[in-house]
Amino acid sequence: MKCLDEFTIYQNPAPLLVSRQATFPGLVQLPSGELVAVFTIGQAFDAADARAYVSRSSDEGRSWSAPMRLSPHEPEPEESQSFKPLLLRDGTLMAAGYVFVRPTPLTPIVDPDTFELLRLRNRVSFSSDGGLNWSQPQLIDVGGQPLELSGPCIELSSGRLIGATAPFHLHKDGHAGWIIASDDKGRSWRKLSEFYSSPTGSVASWECRLCEMSPGRVAVIMWAYDNATSANLDNKLALSDDSGESFRVIETGVHGQASNVMPLGGNKLLTIHAHREAPIGLIVRRVDVSGDHFTVEEELNLLGNADMASETADIRKQFASLKFGQPSLLKLASGDILAACWSFENSQYVIKGYRLAL
Repeated sequence: MKCLDEFTIYQNPAPLLVSRQATFPGLVQLPSGELVAVFTIGQAFDAADARAYVSRSSDEGRSWSAPMRLSPHEPEPEESQSFKPLLLRDGTLMAAGYVFVRPTPLTPIVDPDTFELLRLRNRVSFSSDGGLNWSQPQLIDVGGQPLELSGPCIELSSGRLIGATAPFHLHKDGHAGWIIASDDKGRSWRKLSEFYSSPTGSVASWECRLCEMSPGRVAVIMWAYDNATSANLDNKLALSDDSGESFRVIETGVHGQASNVMPLGGNKLLTIHAHREAPIGLIVRRVDVSGDHFTVEEELNLLGNADMASETADIRKQFASLKFGQPSLLKLASGDILAACWSFENSQYVIKGYRLAL
């Protein structure tokens, strides 16, 4: 496993004139070979004017078009956006995610005294022309819960759409990881199951990502944070043999936070983990999960800068000090792997890409 190339998908083209901070990327490849990236741009990391943008590449990520707004619609009150794309087998593109309702431009997402969050709502948008034009993002509701749908959903071999998420709050208990499902191509959603819950409900399953390893076999990887002890735990992997109806959880022994997962065939997975506590790294691992064991066969650190640690005193300070995150993996038509994340470089939040060969 080696890194063939490192490049920037988006960075502020005029940092001395305007602030354009980019975060939360998601990528898909169209049947034509063109890549479509959806990410967020705002004047600051948590800015109220953070909006979803779309950029395109026709040369497998070597160059990218200027980003365009996913939707020009502006709700009242203002909403900051985060969406991830999914290419359905019928050719439709779906972008699903969440928005925070912003009562004023200077109201923080997390109240510094109470740790309460702004109102979170889930939305979904569709494109029938390869991501050139998108529908106005519509509300989706699952049990009235504000869901941290921060990763892309997947389309199972059965045709059902599922997503890994969790009700998003910072309380000491009441945390669980959810699988949500849609049987109408993403228009409506319901809770299907829970892939993880700790005995006391104190462990949050944040930034969870999922894949289908083979028909009906689903893997979910999660950033496990214990709100009772204010500590990051090792990443956990949940496995299902019935298309996400039920799960068993295995320990990875990997002390990472935001992570992602991609199937390699059989019992093999490719994972990528943001390690924000020493030793710092953005590490890709080839893993065998035979016998429900997480066996690392090979690993590669993509992060050249070790000075990217986060504050760990409490989760509010940890969120406020993040310097890289939301890594993803995409297998290209050429057979190479495209890894992507957001990263803080030269006082700017940028979208990074890495071309890998296995």
